Amino acid sequence: MDEWSSYTPEGRRLLVRREPEAWVAQCGDGEEARSESLDVALIEAIHSDHDVVGHAAGVNYGRWTRETADSIERTDGR
Repeated sequence: MDEWSSYTPEGRRLLVRREPEAWVAQCGDGEEARSESLDVALIEAIHSDHDVVGHAAGVNYGRWTRETADSIERTDGR
């Protein structure tokens, strides 16, 4: 199992781990999100942390999520 940590644009901690069957992501104190797609796990984790969503004015989360997922997937090497 591989793990990564990063931060959202507004500074919330984002934890990501790769399990055999899925990606698992958690943002701040929000619930874990699980999906075969890293993009989906990231978006669901971010949306489960209401503090991030409430302060996300001006952040293009679609683009940020894609760039973050690309970076993690490059280091994952699968």
